[in-house]
Order: sequence, then C-alpha cells, then structure tokens
Amino acid sequence: MATAQLTPIGVGIHNVLIATDFSRFSNQALDIGLKLSQAYQAHAYVAFVVPSDEFMIAGPDAYVAAKDAARRDLESLKVELQKTHTCVEGKDYHLYLLEGDVATSILNFAQQKHVDLIVMGTHGRGGLEKALMGSVAENVFRASEIPVLTIGPCARHANHALAPKNIVVAADFSPAGARAARYASGLAAEHHAKLTLLHVVNPKELEHVPDHDRVLQALDDKLQDLLGSESGPCERRVECGRVAPTIVRIALELNADKLVLGVHPASGVLTRFMWPIAYEVVREASCPVLTVRERER
Repeated sequence: MATAQLTPIGVGIHNVLIATDFSRFSNQALDIGLKLSQAYQAHAYVAFVVPSDEFMIAGPDAYVAAKDAARRDLESLKVELQKTHTCVEGKDYHLYLLEGDVATSILNFAQQKHVDLIVMGTHGRGGLEKALMGSVAENVFRASEIPVLTIGPCARHANHALAPKNIVVAADFSPAGARAARYASGLAAEHHAKLTLLHVVNPKELEHVPDHDRVLQALDDKLQDLLGSESGPCERRVECGRVAPTIVRIALELNADKLVLGVHPASGVLTRFMWPIAYEVVREASCPVLTVRERER
C-alpha cells in the first residue's frame, strides 16, 4: 500500500478513522474522510459509538434498543455509501459499532488500529451548555496524540481541504503551535499550497506597552524564525484582536481551505472556562480545522 508522508515530523496517512453519529453534521466529515482515504490509498475505518452510560441510565431495554437502532443505521449507511460513493464495506472501508464513552471509545479505537488521522464533524454547541458539558470533538482533539480534522457547522466548500491550496496556521509560539506550523509547512509543500503564519495578540497584552510597533515587529520576527530556513516560502501576519474571532475572520478573508491549529491537552474544568479558544475556532471556522496537539513530555 502506498503511503503519503505529509510532514517532516513523521506523520503519514496510512489509516483514517471517521467518526459518525448519522447526523447532518457528520455527513460531510464522512464524505471528506472517505475521499482522503482513497486519495492516500489508506485504510478507512468508519465508527459509530453507542454512548452506553447515557442509555444505561434509562435501563437495559433502552440500551438494547439503542444498539439495535445503531445496527440498522449502519446497514442503511452501507447501502448509501455504495450508492453515493461506490464504496463497498470490507473493501473500501471497514464499519464498526463501538460502545462506551464516545470520545474515549474513539481514541482507544484509533490507538488499536494505529490510526494516523481522525476525521469528524461537530455540532457546534455554544454557551453554558458547551462550558459545562464539553463536546465530543473537543474531548477528542485535546486528548488525541494524532492530528484531528474537524468539519464544523460553518465550514464551506469542505472538499477543498482534500487538496488545499491556501493553508493558514494559527501560531502561538507554544510547543503545540510550533508542531502545528511544521505540520502545515509539510502539508503546504506536498500540495504546493500557499502558507500563511498568523499570530493574534490580544489588545489587553499591549495596554501598558509604550511601543506597540516594536512589539508587533518582534512577533513578526518570531514568526519568521518559527519554521527555520529549511521550510518553503510563507507569508506572515500579526493581528490585534480577540484571538478566536480574529483567527476565524482572517481565515475567511484569506479564503483558507484548511486552518491548522496547535492545541493543548485539557487540564480540568478551569481550562474549559478560561481558554475555550480552540473549540471556538473549530466551531466558527469557514473551513475544516486540523488540530495538532503538543507531544507528551
């Protein structure tokens, strides 16, 4: 089987996991994931998770009914994929029914199958519900050691992510941000795509700084040094504003067809209230978002 070396940090696409919940939010992710698998001649695994904890609260009968309904939905999905994608289960992809906590099941399955990329959609919940309950997508990309491609509810022309020509990477100079920048650089080189390094500084950080221009120039210099001399050409932008909305706005202005974002592991409930930037970007971005987590020390 041919392999595709995406980046200079050793991440190739051999196995793709596509998480689905049969909703319209995951249909686009399913389409993108299957096409990516075909393009890279990679194994494709399509998985649905029955959230056992939720259904067991309602009783064993409800749980059995949920599993039966999921099996019927999977059979319908096989018929639909053969009709719309001419994909045959067992040949072009493999279908799995998992049980347990949704995010944990996805991550464990990805590890078992040596998956290189997880593709999933997100429902885009916001507000207090998001803060208290979290989201499957965020729980996955904050815990995943491999890149996660998330297609949010605002993503337009998501098919362009298959062969991106305009990649924006949000760089924050953290280990996760540096790894995301290297990943994006390799991706841009493979697809001969334009690469833009974007750093957003919150205006509050400049309130007591006498020389704003000097600070902004220093940040631009850090962007220039981020990839080193061996990387290909890229453009740089330093912007002031609220971080997540500014990243989303610039990606839209630049007509990005893929946004790459470094993310940090979740570290408790305070993280969810204090630093919701990654999920806000994923939820609002006009293109698919590829999240790359920092490596474990």
